[in-house]
Amino acid sequence: MKAEWLAAGVALLPPLGLWASYPRRSGAAGIVFGLALAAGAALFAAAPGHGRAAAGLTALWAALGAGLAWRLARRREAERALLVERTASVRGQRERMAVELRGLKARGLNAELAHREASALYGMVKSLSEALSWEDARPRVEGALEQYFGPRVEYALYVAGLRGEGEVRPLTVRGLRASPGAAWATLERLLQEQGAAAAAPRVFEKPERAVGMPIKEGQELLGYLYARVPEGASSEPFLAKTQSFVSELGVAFRRVKLFQEVERLSEIDGLTGVRRRGAFDKKIAEELVRAKTFKTTFGLMLLDIDHFKSLNDRFGHPFGDQVLKRLGAVLNGLVYDTDFVARYGGEEFAIVLPRAEPAGALRKAEAIRAAIEAELFSVGFEELRVTVSIGLSHFPRDAGTAEELVARADAALYAAKSAGRNRVVDSDALRRMS
Repeated sequence: MKAEWLAAGVALLPPLGLWASYPRRSGAAGIVFGLALAAGAALFAAAPGHGRAAAGLTALWAALGAGLAWRLARRREAERALLVERTASVRGQRERMAVELRGLKARGLNAELAHREASALYGMVKSLSEALSWEDARPRVEGALEQYFGPRVEYALYVAGLRGEGEVRPLTVRGLRASPGAAWATLERLLQEQGAAAAAPRVFEKPERAVGMPIKEGQELLGYLYARVPEGASSEPFLAKTQSFVSELGVAFRRVKLFQEVERLSEIDGLTGVRRRGAFDKKIAEELVRAKTFKTTFGLMLLDIDHFKSLNDRFGHPFGDQVLKRLGAVLNGLVYDTDFVARYGGEEFAIVLPRAEPAGALRKAEAIRAAIEAELFSVGFEELRVTVSIGLSHFPRDAGTAEELVARADAALYAAKSAGRNRVVDSDALRRMS
């Protein structure tokens, strides 16, 4: 009976091996295979002589079945391992392809950005080559800055030497609220405090992250670009990017500056240093159009040196030239940058006062008259003073055309001469008297 139970157990070992090895447990199947061999041997040994053939077949069945289960489990494990390896290989390839794709996209974006920046620089250089004044150049440079640095760039662009050596003025300022770069005076003070020169590139960390880049041609400073470093950007790469942009500005700035200088010199009277008559005629016509368009006002002064012919006759023409030259310098120094001084005739000067009110223009005329009267001129061992008479008219109070406005001022000047000279007469006073 014991041998029969043992035989039944041995016969069940193959399905037990299959169950133990599912789905991929070759170790369990190997244990069952070992049990099948051991149990089969025990069964064969315990079987009586006449039952040994059946016991042997049972033991063989158990060993072959359990061994087959073990082999199937090992095959499944090998196939599983191969599948895992292939899956890992495919996943690795996918990851590598994803990395390469990201790299290609990044290179594509960089190439697109580089192309955009190159297009901005090329467009700026081409556009500036057509600019004949700073007014023409301003929108072209602004567009190039936005295209090159992005629409949120905040900057101040300055031009050096507009009216004199060392003078620096803003060409365009964008978005620099409460920034030291918003005005040249504060920016220059910041450079001095940090021991830096305007002629050298600079990274500012305080009071804000920004870069400063001189615009030069050779050793000459033509301008200066101050730009805030964008959020998330590094200062040094942004400085290098700014330098690439500025390197293209030098030649363009030089060209505009030279053209402006030639134009200015062609309009400047060589003796007095003020504008010529032709420039005055053009200016008053432009101011009349501007005042009519924007509903503003402006004043006109005509100024004549008293007894100038007598001065020439008495002291000679070199002294007369000295007086004219000095008066030109005085007038340029007394008026605002927006005012316009011109030599109207031999000893006559004209001054256009944009947006001036009548009372303010009258005060300005009196200040000019008094300042000229205070000047001392030396002739040999003698010192003398020169006086002027001034006629004043105003748009739109006195006239609606340039010709009428000049005629009104000329009539007021004649009245000042007739009343004893060295005085200011307003055209409105003449109208009230008539």
